[in-house]
Amino acid sequence: MDTAEQPTILRSASGADFLATVPALAGRTISHSIAVIPFTGTRTFGLMRIDLPPADVGEDAHDRIASVALGAMSRIDWCDGVMFVVYADDTFPAAFAGHEALVSRLDERFEDAGFAVKDAFCVAADGWASWYEEEPPFDGHDLDEIARSALGVEAARACGKTPPVPHDREGALPPTDPRTLAAVTAAVDDLLTDATERNGFGMRIPAALPDPVDFVEVLLRREADDTPLRVLAQFAALSVHRAHRDVMTLQIAFGRKTGRRARAENDRWLALQRERGQTMDDVVRAEFEAAGGPTASEMGELIIGERSTRPRPARIRRAIGILGRTIAHLPADLRPDLLSMLAWLHWALGSSTAAGAHIDAALAIDPNHGMALILRTLVASGKIPQWVFAHYNDAGARLHAATASRVPAASSV
Repeated sequence: MDTAEQPTILRSASGADFLATVPALAGRTISHSIAVIPFTGTRTFGLMRIDLPPADVGEDAHDRIASVALGAMSRIDWCDGVMFVVYADDTFPAAFAGHEALVSRLDERFEDAGFAVKDAFCVAADGWASWYEEEPPFDGHDLDEIARSALGVEAARACGKTPPVPHDREGALPPTDPRTLAAVTAAVDDLLTDATERNGFGMRIPAALPDPVDFVEVLLRREADDTPLRVLAQFAALSVHRAHRDVMTLQIAFGRKTGRRARAENDRWLALQRERGQTMDDVVRAEFEAAGGPTASEMGELIIGERSTRPRPARIRRAIGILGRTIAHLPADLRPDLLSMLAWLHWALGSSTAAGAHIDAALAIDPNHGMALILRTLVASGKIPQWVFAHYNDAGARLHAATASRVPAASSV
């Protein structure tokens, strides 16, 4: 997402060759999923991953999946064809028969919408084959055909990811160190209850929370493992204030100027609340009525992915590491706000799987957490931020112009 380079073109001579490149296209290994891969002519860039439903679900579930996939591919302006790959944990005969109806429905919906369906593969626990083969082997082709393909090695080398992380482990929190947990928890408690912190001699001294806009820029100069425990504690203490949390989230993704605008917008709402003596919900409702209906703010549109403004992936990935270390060293009651921030940042990079896991973790602690509930609605609906499609559309232009270069994620069949 953060590269502006021309993509490397990897040419597949067989189904096994192409399947060997899929982890590079996805940036991760995939299991128990269906991959929907967009094409322009014979070339592709990236893919969309959807959780694979049980084999015995009905037509309504197949239609919902097809609608989500078709909606996403329709927003990639260079996409004129697709390929499907089902990754199942069952034996090949069970997977091939069990998911044939889903693939048939996808095929039908996409062809009706004018897309060319290039192929549809089943990769099971013990074999693989195409649904479009005239006589696929009963037990599928040997998975070693995929593993032995030299194209998989080329693709991994081009993307610089060896080996890719399994999709269901992406975003996993680091292990918890008990001593660090105790130290960070005590430091957060000092900041939130007494506005103090401990100096190098263990003595409490007065301490105020830092300005969130300045804090984010200082934070992002560090790597996760090099971030002092005092800074992790400040991060956690700032996050429990909703206004600070939202400012920091947007600033991490879009930069200091966006953080300042987000803070100014929050300050305006808070001033109106104090002036009118109303709840925030009443203030927002009054503003909408005065405007003749809902009018989303720039910051609100960024939060729900309704702008094509590009986030900065390098900042996001660094913050994800720091967030993970912070959350892993906090007690459960202090985690939901940071978990919601972490979920949003993964979602902003296009990873709904990791986002969903962190949303679930936040709601398991606080079922009424506002940001987590909003994010759950976004992810459950299949919402993808507009900037992800803007990225894909730009990548398509580079794909058409590509001759050769150093990277990622392009394949040709």
